[in-house]
Amino acid sequence: MAPDSTHDDRITSAILSDDTYERLRYERHAFLGQPVHKTLLLQSAVLGSLALILPMYGLFPEGTASYLPATDPTTASPKVLLLGVFGGVLEVLGAGLLVVAAAYRVRHAPLTEAQAHAALDAEEFARGVGLVTGGLAILLTVCLFAVGLGGESATASYVATMGANPFAPSGFGLSVSTVSIWAFAASVLVFYAGSYTQVRVLLERLRNRRS
Repeated sequence: MAPDSTHDDRITSAILSDDTYERLRYERHAFLGQPVHKTLLLQSAVLGSLALILPMYGLFPEGTASYLPATDPTTASPKVLLLGVFGGVLEVLGAGLLVVAAAYRVRHAPLTEAQAHAALDAEEFARGVGLVTGGLAILLTVCLFAVGLGGESATASYVATMGANPFAPSGFGLSVSTVSIWAFAASVLVFYAGSYTQVRVLLERLRNRRS
């Protein structure tokens, strides 16, 4: 059977099923309407990309050093780091809300239509906060660190164009290595949260089918 046909059959089955949540999820046609565990795995990957700033900082050419607060990533705290922290916090908050929404579904299953709408509203809000807003902040952070990889010429061009040095001292105690390690740990935690959520939802579906 062709992949498109399989996908269409899955949607049709969900719409015609007794699972109010799944029916409403497909009927909404949300742009980011994938299952919660898949969203969490995607958020884990986004947080993992933020952890790349540590090796990137270590690979900065010598010419970039004049724009940096320090060459040692364990003490350097550039302004651009604050954007990454902002994005990382939003990712974690969004992931936490998704886990809560999934737990709500499992605890109150089978959901009424009002409960299903409430769960879906919470999920959409969480995706907007975490995956969209937080993801964009992290993407911009990684892109700005990539400018530093271009050396003195690329960094100088960016500063001349934007009128600001993204690697100027932030004035906060957060270092590149601290944020990178925190992002990696958060990425692992969100990954396991996604796996755990998937198992809990599947077990609940099996229990409902048997009852």
